[in-house]
Amino acid sequence: MTAASLQPAPGAPASPGSSASRGSRGSGGRGPGRRAGRRKTAVLEAACRVIADRGADATRFADVAAESGVPVSTLQYYFGSREDMLVAAFRHASGTEIAALEADVAAMSDPWDRLERIVTTALAGYSPSAPEAGRLWIESWHFGIRDPEMRADALEDYRAWRALVAAAVRHGVEQGRFGTGHSPETVARLAIALVDGMGIPLALADPDLTGPGAAQDVLAALRELLL
Repeated sequence: MTAASLQPAPGAPASPGSSASRGSRGSGGRGPGRRAGRRKTAVLEAACRVIADRGADATRFADVAAESGVPVSTLQYYFGSREDMLVAAFRHASGTEIAALEADVAAMSDPWDRLERIVTTALAGYSPSAPEAGRLWIESWHFGIRDPEMRADALEDYRAWRALVAAAVRHGVEQGRFGTGHSPETVARLAIALVDGMGIPLALADPDLTGPGAAQDVLAALRELLL
C-alpha cells in the first residue's frame, strides 16, 4: 500500500505536473527532460521488480542494472547510494498505487463502493500472484525498521490509506448511510489493521485464505462498525 502525498525522493522522478518536474527540463527543452524522466521511471520500476523478487536486503545496483539495462554508473549518478535507490523505489511504488486509487474512488459517489474498492485493491496486492505490490509493502516495513527515512515514509503511507478510508466513512455519515458509533478515524485505523492482518497470510499463500474471501471478511467487519 502507498501514498501519493509522499514527496519525491532525492533522485526520484517528480510528478508530470509538478514544479520540480517542470524545472528539471532546464534549458535543454521539453523533449530531453521527458526522455530522462521516462528513463528514470523505468529504472524505478525495474528496481521495484528486483526488490519484490529478491528482497530489499539482497538488492544491489548490479541487480537493477541487469533488470533495467541501465549501467551501474548511471544508477549511482541517479541515486548516490543503494539505500537511496531503495527508498526512491518504494516511494515510486507507493505513490503510483495510491494516486491511481485516489483517482478511482474520487469518481465514485457511493461511500460503500469506495470502501469496497479500497479494501479489495489493498488485499489484491498481497496475493502471491500479484506482481509486486504486497511484497514491496512488506519489504518496506522490514527496511523501515532499520532505516529512519523509510520508516517515516511507511508511516506516511499508512496515513494516506487511513485518510482514504476516513473520507469514505465521513461521506457515508453525511449521507446518512453510516452510523456514528465510531469516528471515521477509528474506523480507518481498524480497517487498515484488518487489511494487513489478512494480507500477511495471503502473501504467505495461506491455503485457508483467498483474496476474495479475505475481502468479504474485512468488509463484513466494517459493516458492523458502520451500523
